Amino acid sequence: MHRRSPLFDLHRLGIRISEIKSDLPSDTRAEANSGAAFVRRLGLKVDPPNAPKSTLFGWNIGERRLPSGLATVSALPIVDILSRDEITSLAAVYFAKVDPCYGFLDAHRFYDRLNARWRSPMSPGVYDSVLAGVAALGGLFSHRIVDVTELLLVECARSVLDLRHHSGAPGLDMVIGWTLRVVYMRMTASPHATWIASATLMHLVEALGLHREDETPENDSETACEPDLRRRLVGVARHLNLWVSYDLGLSRVVFWNDKCRPPAPRPGDFTTELLNLLPVSASLGPEETPDDRDLVSSLLQTLDGRHTQPPSVMAQCNLVLCILRRLLVMNASLSSALKDRVLALFRKALQAARTMVRDCTPWHHAANVPFQIVGVLLDMDTRPSLALLPEAMQTLQLVAATYDTDTMREAYGTACWLLRLYQRRRHDDVELLSGLVSAHQPEPDPTESTFHQEMSWLEDLITEMPSLQGMNLWELEGFPNFPL
Repeated sequence: MHRRSPLFDLHRLGIRISEIKSDLPSDTRAEANSGAAFVRRLGLKVDPPNAPKSTLFGWNIGERRLPSGLATVSALPIVDILSRDEITSLAAVYFAKVDPCYGFLDAHRFYDRLNARWRSPMSPGVYDSVLAGVAALGGLFSHRIVDVTELLLVECARSVLDLRHHSGAPGLDMVIGWTLRVVYMRMTASPHATWIASATLMHLVEALGLHREDETPENDSETACEPDLRRRLVGVARHLNLWVSYDLGLSRVVFWNDKCRPPAPRPGDFTTELLNLLPVSASLGPEETPDDRDLVSSLLQTLDGRHTQPPSVMAQCNLVLCILRRLLVMNASLSSALKDRVLALFRKALQAARTMVRDCTPWHHAANVPFQIVGVLLDMDTRPSLALLPEAMQTLQLVAATYDTDTMREAYGTACWLLRLYQRRRHDDVELLSGLVSAHQPEPDPTESTFHQEMSWLEDLITEMPSLQGMNLWELEGFPNFPL
């Protein structure tokens, strides 16, 4: 990322970029983390009249619609949607594919309450939203093409939560149900709808006091929450709201008395890998004003993190992309070694995206990260970054072909448009330089031209006369010592 040196060295003048940025309007600072704003700036820089609007391209795989086009269904009781064996099967998919990344549920308690619900089919409750939410995510991670059962489960969970939302103080079951709802929406719904839902979730967490270590929710033993699971629940809720807010350039919900400690790691689970990114993520908020040195420090800290599974790698890469976008806007310079580490992570993330497609695990970053990588690679505009573009485009094309939605078609089409834009700009640059080269040729040196003609004649003579081969013309006495 070699940039033109600034006219003045702000650091030597004692001026921090953060001091300049603090005078920016709050809405401008809020958009600093937005991938949509970055793509628009990218277009404005290359082709202002045709720059795309500030849209979150490839934010997720897109809305789940039946082949018939039907996307909405009527709410039914969960026991009327599927059998106990069917929901048990979908729950197994959830705990195998989703829970290791968002591990805020006790599987044993979940199955106990599932069995109790089917033993009492006429006793609905708010926990139906948890049962339906788990099953809906199990369906999402089982079938690349949605079926009507998944839509019925989503509508069941929504109707239960909306009905109970106005019936007094929230309980733990409602918070868990809302968390599952936001997780599903982040992978399939529109950004603004997800942002509203994530903000609601955060307010429910605060109303119940889950974020305070010195208080425990006033619930009976059936809905009591083990401390580590509570911390995981709060962490996932905060992670979802923070990043949806950043993506849109809108406000996030912040607890003024947040004392929730980080959860402990456990075998077979990488939720803590994801939540360990929260401190650096929060430091990028619009209320903060990091300068380029702060951002490089955050970038190094993020690159040093340990991330072992595709969803965790993608979350790490998403944070790196956010930091890089801000550095690129600042025209900051990165060392070659640091750029190499960034590109290595990009390759790892692209492989993770292809693994997600292969394993039917459509985490939102499977679409979002490859698209954002394309934009950042173009803006880096170096030979190594451009060399990675084919893999990034092929990965995005694979996701779009597998999840053939309007959202993915738009994302892939926009990435192709950006490529054409940059190709056209390069073509125009080459034509300009070619014209300059043709118009400004130096006058040839006649002495040098005569010498090269004579040398060509002598070389032909030596070739035709074997007895002269091996003779070094430069060692002949009196031979002019012309430089080649």
